[in-house]
Amino acid sequence: MRVLSFSGTLAAIGEAFGEECRADIPQLYAARLRNAIAQAELHGGRDVGEEAVLDVARQCIEPTRAHHPDGFAELEGIARGAGLAVEKILAMNGLTDIRDVLAWGGELEALGGCTSFVVAGDRTRSGKLLCGQTWDLATDNMPHVRAVHRRPDQGPQTWTLTTVGCLSLIGLNEAGIAIGTTNIRTTDARPGVTYLSLIHKALAATTLDQAAAAIRSAPRAGAHFFYLADGQGHGLALECTPTHVDTVAVDRGVHVHTNHCLVPEHAAIEGKTPSASSHDRYDRLMALIEGEAGGAALDSAKRWFGDRENGDNAIARVDFNGISSNGAVVMEPESGTIHACHGPAHEATWVDLRASSPTTPA
Repeated sequence: MRVLSFSGTLAAIGEAFGEECRADIPQLYAARLRNAIAQAELHGGRDVGEEAVLDVARQCIEPTRAHHPDGFAELEGIARGAGLAVEKILAMNGLTDIRDVLAWGGELEALGGCTSFVVAGDRTRSGKLLCGQTWDLATDNMPHVRAVHRRPDQGPQTWTLTTVGCLSLIGLNEAGIAIGTTNIRTTDARPGVTYLSLIHKALAATTLDQAAAAIRSAPRAGAHFFYLADGQGHGLALECTPTHVDTVAVDRGVHVHTNHCLVPEHAAIEGKTPSASSHDRYDRLMALIEGEAGGAALDSAKRWFGDRENGDNAIARVDFNGISSNGAVVMEPESGTIHACHGPAHEATWVDLRASSPTTPA
């Protein structure tokens, strides 16, 4: 796994990131553009092109800037460094939401996946909360996965798994705030703040309440599930539509989420029937956690994410309907631990991101 490190103002970090990945960013943008256009036709019956995608992205600019000016400054820096228009960088970052705005109501079978968990300290061997997820998206995104270590002039350091030219997706900061997400789809998607910008703001927080407010207070563009945890062993599970948030505290027990709504109010406006994959992965991960003798641990979580039971509907996905597990992350916020792998976990090498971060910025 390639680990990049940047420091300075957020604008400077963005510009350095864009320059470092200047050759790769247009390739990822093109792949995600193809995905959005194909999804609009397949699920919404809409024949759209690049301009329609960018029109939605332009409508997301001002809500994103207003919600997190610092994060938007980094997006603008990425655009400068990559030599691309900021709406293209925003579209690349916010593909899932923009795709849903263009074609809401489609079935979830061909969408990205992700299988996530929060296991409270009463169910772990160490007594410390564990959280993490697989990161399932289009297989052609695989070459563009990066780990990024950010050392901003103001705010906490962060360690994240993401893709070239993109803000935080799954990560941990030095204050012990951890966050990740899985995709769900509801039919009320709208232009607004896209999910990576929400996560990036949450990782700038130093308390769990601040991080949760970054999600709850936003005019969100699309539906997502977010899990949050802090260095004191507290966890939160937030299932969100653009207009509603359901919050569950995870201070005891287990919370698992895949890609179907668990909240009845959200399921009522879900985009048709979620895929068998989502339900199978949910059931399998619950069974693996419940069957963990002696309690969960970092190594057992890595084993769960490499599980190939259920074939095409397995937790570790290998190019099923064009979707693969592009990576996975396991975090123990109380000890400041974040381990990640690039590719399906059953065949990937796990890396300690904090130990692997370059000492000199890129």
